[in-house]
Amino acid sequence: MKLKGLGNRHFNVLFHTHTVAGIVISFALFVIFYAGAFSLFRHEIIQWENPDMRQPLKEDHDFDAALARIDSAYELNFHEVTNVNFPSELSPVISVYGAFNDTDTTTKRMAAYISPIDGRVQDMNEPLTTVGDTIYYLHYFRQIPVVGLYISGFVALFFLFSVITGLLIHWRNLLTKFFAFTKEGTWKSIWTNAHTVLGVIGLPFQVIYAVTGAFFGLLTLILLPSVFLLYDGDTTKLFAKVQPQQGITVDADAPSADNLTLVALSEKIKDAYPDHKIKRAQMRNYGKEDAIVTWQLDDDQGINAPGVLTMRMKDGVILDEYSIYPYTKSYSYAITDYIFKLHFATFGGLRIRVLYFVLSMITCFMIISGVLIWRTARDNKQYTFQQRLFHHRVTKWYLAICLSLFPAFAIIFLANKMVPIDLDGRAGLVNRIFFLSWLGLTIVGLFWNKYAQINRNYLMVGGFLALLVPIANGIATGGWIWHTLSQYPWVAYIDIFWIIAGLTALYLSFFVLQVKETSDKPSMLAEELEELADLPAAGGQLQSA
Repeated sequence: MKLKGLGNRHFNVLFHTHTVAGIVISFALFVIFYAGAFSLFRHEIIQWENPDMRQPLKEDHDFDAALARIDSAYELNFHEVTNVNFPSELSPVISVYGAFNDTDTTTKRMAAYISPIDGRVQDMNEPLTTVGDTIYYLHYFRQIPVVGLYISGFVALFFLFSVITGLLIHWRNLLTKFFAFTKEGTWKSIWTNAHTVLGVIGLPFQVIYAVTGAFFGLLTLILLPSVFLLYDGDTTKLFAKVQPQQGITVDADAPSADNLTLVALSEKIKDAYPDHKIKRAQMRNYGKEDAIVTWQLDDDQGINAPGVLTMRMKDGVILDEYSIYPYTKSYSYAITDYIFKLHFATFGGLRIRVLYFVLSMITCFMIISGVLIWRTARDNKQYTFQQRLFHHRVTKWYLAICLSLFPAFAIIFLANKMVPIDLDGRAGLVNRIFFLSWLGLTIVGLFWNKYAQINRNYLMVGGFLALLVPIANGIATGGWIWHTLSQYPWVAYIDIFWIIAGLTALYLSFFVLQVKETSDKPSMLAEELEELADLPAAGGQLQSA
């Protein structure tokens, strides 16, 4: 069955733009999706890596006492916004995000929590551990100063273009290719069918991620014209439109007052919304007579469940005009919640996150298959020797950068356990180990000419390293799987994941890819191209042919 497709001219135009856009962003897009898949379980990874998070969740917390202790370390500026993150099973600590006066004229942002082990105030800008955050930041290229977030946004935008053009150019034979997928035939046919089928399976997911990723990455550029044209450059007015509580003014010189405690105020919210959890308390002018607190609620299930309630701290009266109750939101506020939940899969529970993880990995495979389609489509005499050699080397670079992430991720998990927890500058050292190992593995991969060899070797190395992760965790922390499964199940699940990933990778490298190597025609030709590159005469003959 064939659907009505594009005319030849439009087909050719979209086909070439789809190919160019896809090949330009492919390796960056692979990194975004691969790191994004792990970032879905960021807080679970943080519990695995950080001993402070492997503590029982207490029922009673004195938030005001915690604020006082952190205030003694930073001298917080409570006139500014101060956020208190409530403890959870994955993060059983009280985290505080706010501002402090570094000098008489300089205000800096701070983030800290109180360790439940020894009661120290831990600066999160100089963390003990870094695995979950490093992978999360890699998802949107935060490691690249200034422009990293914008790069990720533009990559997402071009990805949306590639998804739409890909759907249009395959529309004519979409059903035929989807239901006639086979692993037989030429490599070009295999990669093309896999690319098409997986693209159709993950199409809604890919559109969601492309749109939401572009929104988060380019939000500042999107809002900048609106701020100047509609709000005379006043960002406060814009934020007040989206979040009404931001429009409340407080007086820095207001007198001090003996307000109700955060615990007493939070009990009122819990009684009013027993099905929701308090995620965060956002305060302004804490300790002053006109202090306000905004509660952020969520049930972690519904996509429209989050809401905010703003109240006066002196008497606990809810300010209805500044409150956005769950399920009763304006469009301008609800749309930001929808985008956030769709992007980070914070709805529907564990099943949605697992589904997102699987679809992310499918998208990674689709990206690799697209690169190999691009390469095999140019493996003919229509192209000169130098062009074919260029295509081959670009493919090697892309495969090496992308596929080396698997063993590099295993290395950062291992480094987290091998570097002593009390070493100064520990987080920076672990990050350097990760990025240098990724670079080293990429360079090594460039010496392998066969594509099957590149794939097999990275799987083999990554498989062995993956099996070492739960062993390193058990030796370093005593958190063997049979111990953590009952107390901290997510710690055990992460170790189990690495065991499954390691065994799967070793099975593929020793039994699946080993068999297919002898019939890997594109890889054999690629090896010949590398050999001919050192022979000017032979290269000249091939080019003239």
